[in-house]
Amino acid sequence: MKTICAILSIGFVASCNSASTKIASTDSALKAAAPETSGAAVYAGTLPCGDCEGIDVSLQLNPDSAYFMNSVYKGSRVDNNSNSFKDTGAWTMHGADTLILLQKRTAVKYIKTDSTLTQLDGSGNIITGPLADMFILHKK
Repeated sequence: MKTICAILSIGFVASCNSASTKIASTDSALKAAAPETSGAAVYAGTLPCGDCEGIDVSLQLNPDSAYFMNSVYKGSRVDNNSNSFKDTGAWTMHGADTLILLQKRTAVKYIKTDSTLTQLDGSGNIITGPLADMFILHKK
């Protein structure tokens, strides 16, 4: 459990230190559309959160290797005026099935299938344990 909390902390701190920008806090923040790009793939899910009820994530992968991500932190312990973030950056594939989101100071890796993205830990391994299923984003 400590390993999962450490991974979550590193991942979310790193993503918050990237090119994140706070956006308006509303229920529709997750649905806020990125600039529509033909052929874009959109993935969504709720990631675990160490100090909130979960993080609703919507990730758009554009064919030009750009990505757009909305993250909305949920729960009573969250300040509703600053609970939403958007990130943009570049993505790349490593091998046939490893997708990498390139952020300012770090990279987040996922295993890509036809219908899912499964987030990997900081060492590039599949996350195991009771929260493992919560690190999966599903294609819309």
